[in-house]
Amino acid sequence: MTEPSDRRSVLGRALRILDVVKDGAGGLNLSEISRRSALPLTTAHRIASELHEWGALERDAAGRYQIGLRLWELATVAPRSVGLQRAALPFMRDLFETTHRGVHLAIREKDQVVFVERFLSPETVTDRAQVGAHYELHVTAIGLVLLAHAPHALQEEVVTGPLVSPRWHPPVTERELRQTLAHVRLSGYATTPIRDEHRSVAAPIHGPGGAVVAALSLILPLAEPYGPRLAHLRATARGISRALAS
Repeated sequence: MTEPSDRRSVLGRALRILDVVKDGAGGLNLSEISRRSALPLTTAHRIASELHEWGALERDAAGRYQIGLRLWELATVAPRSVGLQRAALPFMRDLFETTHRGVHLAIREKDQVVFVERFLSPETVTDRAQVGAHYELHVTAIGLVLLAHAPHALQEEVVTGPLVSPRWHPPVTERELRQTLAHVRLSGYATTPIRDEHRSVAAPIHGPGGAVVAALSLILPLAEPYGPRLAHLRATARGISRALAS
């Protein structure tokens, strides 16, 4: 009778290891995986070895583990991202070639924003959001767009929860975030600073039923007026929305 519980426990430990490795920039060795996952070293070694054998983890010559390509292969066939990427890529490419600025496509996964596609600009050095990377919804323009159109219960959970911000993002209060989300819904776009010299500007992408299913953003220098670029961005987002509806 304990077998299902045991299986869930093993699966939970494996997922915990994947989570800590995902967040370990440059890879983690077994001792670091054990410490961050709060698992015994022998357990971390056994599970990490199995994940490596299956392809969920990769191990370099120094014994450091990173996320493996097998997980990426699985992610690329996720229904929510495949159709979106296929529809969005031509529009994103046109936007990138028109503006010569970084372009990002993202979806919401529970209370986080997940980047699913990007075009990088060599002139935009802060353009570092990796495909598959997760961020808090309230600290990015693309996340604010997704949060502003999320279910009310989730909005309340985020707004009233701990609003932890990275060093490059100004601290935000509950009242300020509520005002920002209202403005995003009214104006149809969001903008946030990125470190010291750039800003992100984002607009919603609507699915066939009209709900916001994704968001698109441009990374611009702070010194560059974003009005003209915003017009291009919103036109591109509308084009992707029409493609999804067809």
